[in-house]
Amino acid sequence: MNEQRLPGFSFSHSTSTVVATTSILILVWTTVELVSLYLLDFPTFSEPRYMVGFLTIIPSCIGMIYGARWLRRSDIPPDQHPRITKYWLIGGVGFLAFNVGLMSFFPTESIWIVLNWGRWALTFGFGIGLIVGIAQARSVISRLAAERESLRAEHVEKQRNLIDQMNGLLRHEVLNSTQVITGNASALMDSDEAIEPTDERITRIHRQGEEITRVVQEVRVLLSTIEDERTLETTNLTDVIETQVQKIRDQYPRIDVELRCPEGIHVHADELLGRAFGNVLRNSAEHNDTAALQITVDVERVDQSVIVTIEDNGGGIPERKLEALFDRPLVSDHGLGLYLVRELTNSYDGTVELSETGEEGTVFRFRLPSSETSP
Repeated sequence: MNEQRLPGFSFSHSTSTVVATTSILILVWTTVELVSLYLLDFPTFSEPRYMVGFLTIIPSCIGMIYGARWLRRSDIPPDQHPRITKYWLIGGVGFLAFNVGLMSFFPTESIWIVLNWGRWALTFGFGIGLIVGIAQARSVISRLAAERESLRAEHVEKQRNLIDQMNGLLRHEVLNSTQVITGNASALMDSDEAIEPTDERITRIHRQGEEITRVVQEVRVLLSTIEDERTLETTNLTDVIETQVQKIRDQYPRIDVELRCPEGIHVHADELLGRAFGNVLRNSAEHNDTAALQITVDVERVDQSVIVTIEDNGGGIPERKLEALFDRPLVSDHGLGLYLVRELTNSYDGTVELSETGEEGTVFRFRLPSSETSP
């Protein structure tokens, strides 16, 4: 429950003030009535039932005044004070109503006895309600704290597991690539022949160096998705898609990339969003041997979502890879691939799925929540 604030208004101070003020008014009312009955020599003053009521009202009022003072200084957050107020009112009004019913079975001719009985019931009910309300509020606070601690522990465990697995993946990837680099570099150093720029060994060294860079960057991106301070903001999806498509066109001029994307499409994301689409586009470009490869990127609004479809006319994904297509790789020769795509998309409260694959091509479909506010 969120506390609604007005300028200069605090619900926590209002609750404690109402409880304390009500208690003081009842205490003053009781004391003035008792003194008046004594001075006017009413016989009601000496009746045991009246005196018992008086003697129990006083400590109840004092207890509520202390409770209101404690509540003002306690660590109970303001959003729990309406709960305490509700129990306080229900306790007082409910116990008063119960005692009004009892009065019909135990009638008395003295109006002072009736007033004192009702005042006692209201005060006692208020006191019990205040105790129950505070107990309930503290119970809710404890439960929420336990839930937060559980979520924090789960998050920390997820971070630890991910870091451990990424550490293993990095060791595998970097070790493989450095072995290739070292082997080819040694061969070049030991060679007595002139080294040509087109030497395949130089190409291997360059390729493995790029692979190390790409894997390290992907691990950094993945680890950033579980950072506590990560902030999402309204992002122009149109610009992001156009940038990624242009990168593929520049890197793979032979590939025909068609983009169908309306202007002004926005989603809640961050600067990592492009990685999700870029990885899928790069996979289509790198892992297809089709002579006339075509990639189509289609973006459309559907209700409160944005659908991004990436389709190619390649030879499809091998069936043996489909079951673990989006799973976290334990070891890999191709970085984090589609696992990174899934984790990034999930971090934006979106989804990604393989819609189709086969000899006629492959289709990936993203769904992201639409942002109605443009920057």
